[in-house]
Amino acid sequence: MRRPLAFDLALFALVVVLFALSDSVVSVPLAVVQLLPLLLRRRFPGAALAVIAVATAAHSLLGMARAVGYLPAALALYGAATHRSPWVRWGVCGGAVVLVTVTGAIRHGPVEGGLLAAGALIVTWLFGAERGVLLRERALVAQLRLERHLADRAAATASSRERLARRLHDGLAHTMTVMLVQGEALRATARLTSADEQRLDVVLGAGRAALAEVRLALAEEAQRDAAATLDGRLAALREAGLEAHGVTGLDTLPAAVREVALRLVGEAATNALRHDGPGTRLDATVTRAGETVRLALTSTPGPGRRASEPGGGGFGLASLAEDVAAVGGTLAYGPGERGWRVTAEFREPPAHRAAP
Repeated sequence: MRRPLAFDLALFALVVVLFALSDSVVSVPLAVVQLLPLLLRRRFPGAALAVIAVATAAHSLLGMARAVGYLPAALALYGAATHRSPWVRWGVCGGAVVLVTVTGAIRHGPVEGGLLAAGALIVTWLFGAERGVLLRERALVAQLRLERHLADRAAATASSRERLARRLHDGLAHTMTVMLVQGEALRATARLTSADEQRLDVVLGAGRAALAEVRLALAEEAQRDAAATLDGRLAALREAGLEAHGVTGLDTLPAAVREVALRLVGEAATNALRHDGPGTRLDATVTRAGETVRLALTSTPGPGRRASEPGGGGFGLASLAEDVAAVGGTLAYGPGERGWRVTAEFREPPAHRAAP
C-alpha cells in the first residue's frame, strides 16, 4: 500500500472517530457526505471541496454546533489550495470559505459561527496556498535539473557523433584528395586515348561528388541534431509549465547560423521558466528585412506574477553572444515591457535567402 493512501485512510478514520465522539452529528446522511469525499481529495481536490462545503453548510444550518464539524472542510480546503489551477486554488476555495462562513453566521451568530469559521478556514487556506507554492517550486527545480541533465547527455552524444563524423570525413577527404590529385597528374603526364580520358573523367567526377555528399551529410546531420535537441528541451519545459512553441522560419538559414539560433531559443526558454515560473509564456518571431534576419524572443510571466531580474542574462546568454558574433550576428537582451526580451540579428547571404 502506498504511503499517501495509508495516510489518507488513517486520517479518514480519525475524523470519523472525532465525529462520532463529539456528538456533533445532526444528520447522518450529511455527515457521510462531509466525510466520504475526503478519500478523493488528492485526485479531485476541487470537486471534493465543493461537495464537502455544501454538506457542511447544510449541516451547520441544521444545528451542527461543534467545531469538529468544520474539520472535513478545512482538510479539503488545504488540499485544494495547493492545486496548480488558479480556478481551483482561488475560485473554488474562496467560494467554499464564503459559503461555510455565511451559513455558520446565520445559524450560530456572527461571532461564534461566522468569525470562528472564517478565521479557521482562511488560515487553513493561506497555509495550503503557501504549501502549493513550495511544491510547485520544488517540482520546477527538479524538472529543470532533469532537463539540464538530458540536455547535457544529448550534447555529449552529439559531440561524440560529431567527432566520429569528422574523423570519417577527414579520412575520406584525405583518401579522395590523393586519388583526385593522382588522377589529374595522370591526365597531365600520360598519353591517354580518348576512351581512357573519358573513363578518367568519370572517376574524377565521382570522387568530387563523393566529397561534396560527405560534406552535405555532415551539415544536415548537425542541423537535425540541433533541432532534435531543441524539441526535446521545449517538451520538457512545457511539462514544467512553460507556454512555448517551436520557432519556424529558420530553415533557410545557413547551417552554422541556424544551429546558433536554435540554441538561443532553448536558452531563452530555460531562462524564462527558471526565473518567472510556471505559466510563463515565450513568444518567438522571425522577421526579414533585406539581408538581415531578426529573431525576437519575449518571455511574459503568468497572471499574478511579476517579471524577475535574471541578473544581466547569466553565463548562458553571454556565451551565446560570442557564438552569435562568430557567425556575423549581434545579440541583445534585457527587460521588456512586462518580461525579458532577447533579440538576435543575423546577416543572411543572398544565396541562402528564401525564395519569394
